[in-house]
Amino acid sequence: MESRGFRLTFSCSESSESCEISLLIGSDFYWSLTNRIKRLDSSLVAVETSLGWSLQGKCDERNDCTSVHLIHSEEESISAELRRFWEIESLGIRDKDSVSLGNGDEEILSEFDKSISFVEGRYRVSLPWKPGTREALQNNKTVARKRFEGLVRRFKCDHELFCEYKDVIDDYVKEGIVERSSCDSLLNSQGFYLPHHAVIRSDKTTSRLRIVFDGSAHEDGHSSLNQSLYTGPNLHPNIFELLLRFRENPVAFTADVKSAFLQIELELPDRDFTRFFWTDNLNNEPYVLNFTRVLFGLRPSPYLLAATLKHHFEKYKEQYSHTFDLLNSSVYVDDLIGGRNDVPDALRTTLECLQIFSDAGMLLRKWRTNSKHLNLLWQQEGVETEFSETSAIDLRPPIKVLGLAWDSERDLIYFDPKDLLKFLSRKIESRRFILSVVGRIFDPIGILGPFVIKLKCLLQDLWTLGVDWDSELPPKLRHKWQQWSSEAEDLTEIRIPRYYLGELDQEISIFEIHCFSDASKTAYGTILYLRFVTRNNEIDTSFICSKGRVAPLKSLTLPRLELTAALLSARLAKQVSSCLKFEANIYYWTDSLISYYWIRGDSSGFKPYVKNRVEEIQKLSDPNRWGHCPGKDNPADLLSRGTSAIKLVQNELWWHGPPWLKQTPTIGQMVVIYFRFGILCLQTIGLPL
Repeated sequence: MESRGFRLTFSCSESSESCEISLLIGSDFYWSLTNRIKRLDSSLVAVETSLGWSLQGKCDERNDCTSVHLIHSEEESISAELRRFWEIESLGIRDKDSVSLGNGDEEILSEFDKSISFVEGRYRVSLPWKPGTREALQNNKTVARKRFEGLVRRFKCDHELFCEYKDVIDDYVKEGIVERSSCDSLLNSQGFYLPHHAVIRSDKTTSRLRIVFDGSAHEDGHSSLNQSLYTGPNLHPNIFELLLRFRENPVAFTADVKSAFLQIELELPDRDFTRFFWTDNLNNEPYVLNFTRVLFGLRPSPYLLAATLKHHFEKYKEQYSHTFDLLNSSVYVDDLIGGRNDVPDALRTTLECLQIFSDAGMLLRKWRTNSKHLNLLWQQEGVETEFSETSAIDLRPPIKVLGLAWDSERDLIYFDPKDLLKFLSRKIESRRFILSVVGRIFDPIGILGPFVIKLKCLLQDLWTLGVDWDSELPPKLRHKWQQWSSEAEDLTEIRIPRYYLGELDQEISIFEIHCFSDASKTAYGTILYLRFVTRNNEIDTSFICSKGRVAPLKSLTLPRLELTAALLSARLAKQVSSCLKFEANIYYWTDSLISYYWIRGDSSGFKPYVKNRVEEIQKLSDPNRWGHCPGKDNPADLLSRGTSAIKLVQNELWWHGPPWLKQTPTIGQMVVIYFRFGILCLQTIGLPL
């Protein structure tokens, strides 16, 4: 070009991608800047401008720029919300699934037992590959590189984020969690690259930034790393049962494992499948690191952690049998949630737990307890507690225990509505939004049952009417939604004692579980209470849990709905009684005479719907322990009809059951209703022991 007398405004050696734009000129000024035009060939012309000659037209230069199109679909998030909702709904009333093994799980566990090893103070495990997938997994270097370039552009706009991100990676390198991939390793075509991004947790005072690695990224038409790995069996204890056990000891404690996943090493061949791009200088080319440890973000990571811990705990089955039982049933992912009857036992247990985890190269930290005495002993033993002894009690925030908030100073548990209220402040009125609200209420033991059932019924009404996900709500249902939303602020007042027996320090002579069930045309449910009698014949009751469900869309008669509620009661009582440490007689109450006589009768003559449910109830419970109570004394009525949050706070019937549960020091009462000479009669009799 220059040899032909054209002085270009840029050097031909510069690529268009590397040139910085100095000035943008609008098209309305274009012709005031241009002069002569010279055609060079069929596709290129030289245009003289006030700034010099410019080249315009088609260029043969290949463009390697990749266009990424993102389509965000809400349907997947809706499915996830529904799945989470139904999982919470069925906690405590389905068959136990805490350690249920499916097809192929035995083989996965067998391979794990063969491959796990202990190397220089840490456990080392292999990834659970599906057959043939390791060899077939395509290298996704291009996708990961493009994702990293996008991250670098973000870093250039937010240098503070880059510094925080770099600190985390530097710590990983320093602690040996990641290492620089060797040249020999990179020459091997077998491998996988993990894109990564930052998640900022504004609610955290420490570790504000968390780096998330994407094991689901893949080249178009090829499998991801997560798709090539087995998830592994669920080895975690049931959340519902764990929460029930957390409430049965006067001294409670919690702790978590520091960076639990990152304390387990990966076998050497698997490390090539955990590569990722990184740079210390945003102006330099990136280099490749890979993990040496199990990382959170891979599908089998929770299984690998749980399996490793169970393998490790087995070593102490004889030496620390008491603590072994606790660890086997009270560790959920990286959280320890336990308790003991007294402080000396609690101290001994916690010190043994610290030793057991230390032997696995792991640190139990952030200990918290409701006992000031135990906390003082921990300080003397050098145990890392969540707060220093000098920190102000009022400044110690509650912690989350399996989704519920625990105020350890006052020993209360509750649902913290802070995030829910923030979400509700968006004031969106649609079926999609209401479903999202339901998914944000994590209440596995049913503390808020009567208030939440109103929202479930509203959601079913929207479903029945066929209201679209984002359409405007019908006026009547919109009013119900607005009323429910405004009442949600009162949830801050609902708190219950963590310990079933509260502040009672007397020896208990009798434990009983009393179950109440009820139904209406819109909903049904059950609620369970622990009734205890001391040696001095003092009696009290405590809320255990509740379950409320909307009535099926298929119309059922009220007696059949009452029977369904009774079945729910029997199922829930079975699971509750099996996980609590104390022996308790169980009594069941319904205010439906028809259901009462069905349950105590011969099921062979009933129609299939009634027959099947009666048979299951009689299998799960003793028919002679079923009684009839007046409707006004049935706390489950609140589950079948719903109530406001503020009324729930003040409702003694809901929190403690009917007054007559506290009237006799021996056993509960049963009210039998019968006809005599055409007159409806009531008779109070004692229940059998």
